[in-house]
Order: sequence, then C-alpha cells, then structure tokens
Amino acid sequence: MEDKGSKKSTHLLSILYFGCFLVVLMVVMGMVLNFRQTKFGSYEIDANFKKHPDPKVERKKAKVIDEKKTLWTDKLLQCGYQNHSFTPEERSEGTLLMKMLKWPKPLVSNVPFVESSNPSLTRFVILNSANTFNVGDQLQVMLRMLDFNGKPKAYGGDYLQARIHSPELKAGSVGTVVDNQNGFYYVNFTLFWPGKVQVSVSLVHPSEGIQALERIREESPDRVYFKSIFKSASSMENTVCNMCLPETAPLCNFTDLRTGEPWFCYKPKKLPCSSRINHVMGGYKRKLLTGVEARYFQSAKNIKIPILPEGQGYVIVMSSTRTDKDPGKCLPGTPLLSPSGFYYRDQWNSKTCKIEHFDTPASFTNCLRGKDIHIFGDSTIRQWFEYLISFVPGIRKYNLGNTAKTGPHLALDIDNTIKMDYFAHGKPIRIQPISNQDLPLIANKLDDIKGGKDTIIAFTIWCHFNTFPVETYIRRLQNIRRSILRLLNRSPDTVIVIKTANVQALPREVSLYNSDWFSFQLDTVMRSMFKGINVAFVDAWEMTLAHYLLHELHPKQIIIKNQVDMFLSYVCAKR
Repeated sequence: MEDKGSKKSTHLLSILYFGCFLVVLMVVMGMVLNFRQTKFGSYEIDANFKKHPDPKVERKKAKVIDEKKTLWTDKLLQCGYQNHSFTPEERSEGTLLMKMLKWPKPLVSNVPFVESSNPSLTRFVILNSANTFNVGDQLQVMLRMLDFNGKPKAYGGDYLQARIHSPELKAGSVGTVVDNQNGFYYVNFTLFWPGKVQVSVSLVHPSEGIQALERIREESPDRVYFKSIFKSASSMENTVCNMCLPETAPLCNFTDLRTGEPWFCYKPKKLPCSSRINHVMGGYKRKLLTGVEARYFQSAKNIKIPILPEGQGYVIVMSSTRTDKDPGKCLPGTPLLSPSGFYYRDQWNSKTCKIEHFDTPASFTNCLRGKDIHIFGDSTIRQWFEYLISFVPGIRKYNLGNTAKTGPHLALDIDNTIKMDYFAHGKPIRIQPISNQDLPLIANKLDDIKGGKDTIIAFTIWCHFNTFPVETYIRRLQNIRRSILRLLNRSPDTVIVIKTANVQALPREVSLYNSDWFSFQLDTVMRSMFKGINVAFVDAWEMTLAHYLLHELHPKQIIIKNQVDMFLSYVCAKR
C-alpha cells in the first residue's frame, strides 16, 4: 500500500512540475512577443534591430570573408602568370606581405572634403621639450590630425614623412611614424648630433587620398600603357602592350619562358607576332579620379604640405659622454635598420658600418681595379653609372649606338682591368624606344653571370611597378631572389648591392602614377624579401628623405655621391 501511495504522489508531483513549466514558457513567449515593440524612456527599440547592424562590424566581417576567399595569386593568374610556378613557401610569403601592407582606411568612402585631413590647421608638439637631450637619446613628437572644419579626426591612415635637421651643419635624419589609427600620430627620432635640432613633419597624402590611390592601383593597372612596333620588309604596325592587358582583341604572348613573367601586345592586323622589334612608353590614361577624390590631390593644400609646430619646433642637444663602438667595415648580410643613418657635414653616416669616402680619382681606381661591375635597373641607378664614369679618369664609355637614357652602356679601363655595364631592367619600364634584346629581365641576367670575388652587382627595381598591383612586384622580386640565391650558391664571394626606392617631388598628376606612397609600399616589400640574404643595401629612401635638398626622382650629385660611397664601401671592404 505504501508503495502504491508513493507512486501516486510522484505522479502528482510530475503533473504539477509540467504545469508550472508550461506557465513559465507561456510567460516567456509573451515577453518575447511584447519585446518586438518595447520602450525605454523616450527611446523605442525595434526587436528587428539585427536587420540594421553596425556598419563597422559588418565591414570587418565582410573583410574577413573576402580575405579567406581571395588569394594574392588570383590577381597574378588574371594577368597571365601560371599557377604551377608558385612554391608553397612563395604563396605563404605573398599572403603575409599583402597583410603587412594593409593600410588603415577612413570609416566610410567618399568623405566630404571639409572632413578630410588639413595639414595647415594641424600642429605637432615635441614631447618633454623642456628635458635635457643628449646625443643618442630618443625624441618623440605627437600630433592630432584636424580636418578643414578644425575638428579632430577619429581615424588614421594619413601618410606622413618626418625628419630632424640642422641646416647650418648640413645634418639630417628621418623619423619613424606610428599611426594610432584614431587621429593621433607619434614620430620617433634618434638624436645623432649635438646642437640645435629642428623637427619637420609633412602630410604627403591624407587618408582619403590614400583610399583613392588604392582604388586606382587595383582598378586601373593599365593607366600607364606601352607600345611596340612590328616590322617586316616595308610593312610596319604598332600596337598597345602591357602586363595585364584586357583581351578585347587577339593578343601576342611574349611571356618570358625562363621566369614566367608575362607580357602581351595586341596582335597587329597584318603582321605576325614574331615581327615585334622594340618597346616604348605609350602614354598615360587621364581622368582617373571620381567625384570628390580630385579635391584630395591639391598641391597647395594636401600633397606634401608641412605641418607646423605648436610652440617650439626644435630642441638643443648636448654632446654625450658615451662612446659608440666602431661599426666596422661594410659587409653584405648586415640587417637594414631604421633609421639606417644620418647626414653630418653633408656626408652620410651609417649606423651599421663605417662608410669610406671616395674623394679622389685614384681612390675610385684603387677600389675598382680588377672588378667586373654590372648595374641593372632604372634611371635612378643609371645615375651611379654616370657618376662613376665621370670620376674614374681611366674608364672610357664605349659607343654602342644606344641613347644615353636607354642603354645598354659599357665602360672599360683597360689598364686597370675595370669593366662596367648598365642594363635597364625588363618590362614594365617607361622608356624611350629600345630594342627588345636590350631589355633583359634582372633574374635572367643574374643567371647568366658566373660570379666570383671580383664580380660586383648593383640593382634596383621599384619605380616602374608603382602603377601595377603590388602582387606583380612581389612576384618579380621572388624571381630575382631565386636567381640571387643560385648565384650565391655557385659563387658565394659575389658582392650584390641593392639600392632601395627614393622619395621624389609630387606634382598633382605625378601622385596618381608615381606617388611616394606607392614607392613606400614597394620599398617595404623589397626590404622584407631580401632580409636574411647575403646582400647589401644602400638606403636611398632615407638618404633622399633626410637631406636638405628638395625631393627629386633623380637626386642631385651630392646625394648620388653619398650613395656611391656606400656602394663602394661594400665593394672594397675586403681590400
């Protein structure tokens, strides 16, 4: 009987619990239904708010999804590169580099001009300016970017350049800019010399302008175009050529068989593809900016405009009792630091090695005696070739029938067994008419060189890739690096020196094709890709930015002399 009673009680309790559960469930459902139109004070919250998400959050989600779907090699495949040519390591490297180059963007596109960055209203402040500074100390500058309404900006992405300098000492060095991505920027300097040291900060491009440059780079890789002449007997045609050429007509494929670097021309109407004889710069596409974008590129308002100091714009630096270690000779494989050096009395001083100064013709000859020097690249390194043949008395430039600005060039000093040649790097390159055979790819030239302790190679490549997607530049450097590693494997004593990019003047139109920001991004890739390899660097970027002369694509002779002095310091380190 007791057992039956307990079972009955348990059954009643179960019914009671179930009933309570139904009541609670109905109350909750009622609350949910009522929540669709709930009021809090004077604010009404719609339960459908999830249909109107925070745009910032959604943009981040979309960005993550896009990054997962898009591979950096996809852009290359669209331009004719072959998928099988990429090693797994190269694929991973490219992905990391593209992430490294990601630039902060405005919160929205098409920012009204009055809400864009205004360098004329912005001021920088030297932090702890009342402190006593000594040589070797760090100096920090802070600024908060204002717009044309005088309001502080809440996001970053502006491209700034900064340096410290002492005009009377012809001294200068660059600063490192830190973007807090909230409108605040910090610039860090190392104080290398005593005396009155001034600070200069400039806005190169506002963040809104950078957003436009990114769009142009991705959407208009053909904004610089090229041409080739096709000739057979008395017939001649010319067509447009490029790396990423839209297939709006039949194409001639001139992809390099050794490296896989693509190049295409539209097929002539009558002549065969094999009748192509030269390469030449074609022209520039115009009207690249849309809507408000044009106002972000005004030479007098927001392109390389100085930002003035709030209060004192200089510090007094005292001599230091600390003694620096002797940096030693300039040897390949030394890491490239930033800042990498400084000017003092118009001479560049490296942080990592002691630069020799070649001030007499005899010093050049003694350094180069018995050397076989190969210089590859663009007009900014052709300046080295021209400087050397003008200062080495016995070296004679031979007339190969090529124009001064195209090359190839050859110079010899028979008595001292010095040989020096210059070749423009392969396509793409904006250049006067030049024979196809005279435009070899750097990677192929390196593979054809035997190498050895008396073989010297100097090269640069950057400027002519400014109008193309960064992916194409990464791939070109990967091919060059492969060849360098092969060369150093067969001839470890070969000296290889890389000239970095350099800053330049930026009239409005130049900004759209050759902006310092484009160059800065490529220079970042170059430094990263050749890190840890037994090559040497000449930091032309800092050597042009730190100098008191105005920025030029082709720097004045005093800057070229300092670059060549550093180059030869690597060449002659083992004398």
